[in-house]
Amino acid sequence: MTNSNFNTIVLAAGKGTRMHSAIPKPLHELCGRSMLSLILDSASQAGAQKNYVIVPEKHKEFLNHLTTNSILVTQKEPKGTGHAVLQAEKQINENLPLIVINGDTPLIESETLKKLITKHQTHRATATIVTFNSKHTTNFGRIKRDPKGKITKIIEEINLTNNQTHINEINCGIYCFDTNWIWNSLKGLNLSATNEFFITDLIEIAHSQNKIIESIEPTNEYEISGINNLIDLSNAEKHMRERINYSLMSKGVKIIDPKATYIDLNVKIGQDTIINPNSYIYGNSSIGENCTIGPSTQIYNSKIGDNTNINSSLIKNSTIYNYVEVGPSSHIRDNSIVNDNAKIGTNTEIKNSTIGSGTKSGHFSYLGDSKIGKNVNIGAGTITCNYDGEKKHETIIGDDSFIGSNSLLIAPINIGKNVITGAGSVVNKNIPDNSKAIGSPIKILKSDQKKGKKIGNS
Repeated sequence: MTNSNFNTIVLAAGKGTRMHSAIPKPLHELCGRSMLSLILDSASQAGAQKNYVIVPEKHKEFLNHLTTNSILVTQKEPKGTGHAVLQAEKQINENLPLIVINGDTPLIESETLKKLITKHQTHRATATIVTFNSKHTTNFGRIKRDPKGKITKIIEEINLTNNQTHINEINCGIYCFDTNWIWNSLKGLNLSATNEFFITDLIEIAHSQNKIIESIEPTNEYEISGINNLIDLSNAEKHMRERINYSLMSKGVKIIDPKATYIDLNVKIGQDTIINPNSYIYGNSSIGENCTIGPSTQIYNSKIGDNTNINSSLIKNSTIYNYVEVGPSSHIRDNSIVNDNAKIGTNTEIKNSTIGSGTKSGHFSYLGDSKIGKNVNIGAGTITCNYDGEKKHETIIGDDSFIGSNSLLIAPINIGKNVITGAGSVVNKNIPDNSKAIGSPIKILKSDQKKGKKIGNS
């Protein structure tokens, strides 16, 4: 019976110079997740007991991309993949099979890693390699086999001779090794012409010792996509985005044009929601059922309830509840909450504010640092003047109030319940409940505790 437990080493210390980026190559993202985090997730899902991540000496950036079973191992000098693996020797005490994965293969799936460990254990192999017969062999080392089909070595692309370039079985950069064998073998590697020690040379050593060398093919060809530059990254992200969209559609989400829809891996969307073209849904966003999103909408790390429509608008780090309408061309910024049945119309900006149930802001308004009650009408052109040049101040508007068009609300200000302000009012002082206010600056007209005639236009 095979044992699914194993340890993993992820090679993430390389400079990645072909990326032409200050960001370490393994930390570049696909659909909202770094390459490193995707690999670690697949390894953990396959049964990895511990994930040892080989990182450069300056590795603070890596800390936010680890799984709970990850252990950082520093490679102080970049001396090649063989040298990188050897750095983990003193930290690995378990006699478990050791899977080694290049840190630029983010599409590798857990099922392929399970297949790798099963083949390795079933055949009692010393080394098992993920290989693939491919028409596209550029940038890959090749697998050399003897006439009986046994693997004898891995030839790095730079070392291929003219009569070896026809070999189309490629090395995918994913291996499984016997732990008892690998450490001494790594110490016996020869220095290459580039002053590096390559893990691929272990295969020739194993063959010379008559050790068992096995291989598997990945479950899907796309899994072996190595990321060497930003073009490769874009192609890999395109493939992942297609998988995400098709998975959502299979669960009842209607995506009008999958090729023009960009959804991150951690996003959750309920059934019967419609995603229109040129919509971008990022981070840990969630969208409920029966919503309509887009076209041309961006949502970042936000929660959207059920039966809500967001049209051509930008939502960031906010919560929008049920039966809400937003847009077109509105912007809901950080730390905002829009409650049930609210309507946020065209060209409205909301920042760090709570909008009560049934409240309407039809068009051309700015609501910043505000607490707005239920069933409030915000007239066109209303602005909360929340910044005095030094500090931000709060605006409070009570339930059932009517704010006339082009009102300027100079914070800090507290407008009571059932208040009416006239069009063009400059509100520079608090207004008690059941009052009317008009003018620049306002004059407060006390009402008879009943709703008076509304002054101004919505």
